[in-house]
Amino acid sequence: MSTEIHRRRKIEVIVEAPLARAVIEWLGDQGVRGYSLIPRVSGGGHHGERQGDDVTRVFENVLIIAIAPEDMARAILTGFHARFPNATGIIYLSDVDVARSAHF
Repeated sequence: MSTEIHRRRKIEVIVEAPLARAVIEWLGDQGVRGYSLIPRVSGGGHHGERQGDDVTRVFENVLIIAIAPEDMARAILTGFHARFPNATGIIYLSDVDVARSAHF
């Protein structure tokens, strides 16, 4: 039995934890059908290092992962910073293959 494979785009958004709910709702408004949320993401970049060990969790980063068709993912990528102009975060896309295209 052969499974048909479909190309989609993985959307990865790293933002401060207090923005997670707003980003998830916005993704849903853009047509995204589901997401995964990974809490306490640490790393370093343009704005320095983020360790995620702040007691208040205000400066903690989270990773939101979603999968969407190409056109939807591109619109999300180009619209993210207009929708969240003051967000300390990053968004990027990559190619993924999925077996159940109706889920994405």
